[in-house]
Amino acid sequence: MNLEGSSAVVTGASSGIGEAIALELASRGAHLTLTARREDRLEELGGRITSTGGEAPLLVAADLRKAEDITRIFEESRARWGGLDILINNAGLGRKASFHDGATEDWREMLEVNVLALTVACREALGCFDGERGGHIVNVSSMAGHRIPPRGGFYAATKFAVRAITECLRQELRALGSPSRVSEISPGFVTTEFHEVFYRGDAEQVAAGLPDYRVLDPRDVAASVIHILEAPDHVAIHDVLIRSNEQES
Repeated sequence: MNLEGSSAVVTGASSGIGEAIALELASRGAHLTLTARREDRLEELGGRITSTGGEAPLLVAADLRKAEDITRIFEESRARWGGLDILINNAGLGRKASFHDGATEDWREMLEVNVLALTVACREALGCFDGERGGHIVNVSSMAGHRIPPRGGFYAATKFAVRAITECLRQELRALGSPSRVSEISPGFVTTEFHEVFYRGDAEQVAAGLPDYRVLDPRDVAASVIHILEAPDHVAIHDVLIRSNEQES
């Protein structure tokens, strides 16, 4: 896909991987709809994009736990840009919540954001894609969707679900003869705010949970997403595992 002039929705765009993907897409001339809960961070990102000569993105503050907010994102994006070519399903979170004493609300939040919101966004994007040209959905998952990390069993369960959703959608698109594509990228350790959220800001636990080697930068993941999007139309890059060269599993 030629990214110049394409229209893209990026969820979870206010920091980390989502922010890095947004900056890469902007540098290639894409029309962007950026969404997250933190409006101030979105505005800061929008300012960075325009200050470097990029087109002003559409900024939509939204809570992806609310289906009506997800629908509104795509309605506003279509009204602004006239169509949609790309969905980057990046929003997600983890909570330290074991099966013995985990809080129901933590499990519910992970399911709502990591699984249900992603699925609703896929549906809304498919309704916006051009019927002849199609579009491309990239689900940002995790290495936790391929193996179970310590202290992260339920989070891993949501990411295994993302793998299943991505493959099911791929099969549906093929059965319909659709030109649209769906891909998944599964990063290992990345320098983002994930661990602060996972451990609820407990600095000691955050430090103990991080490896002592160089981990991925969000820009490393963003570069791989661009590679996926720019693949020729007949090429389906379905699942990319990306991790530090020093990460064992």
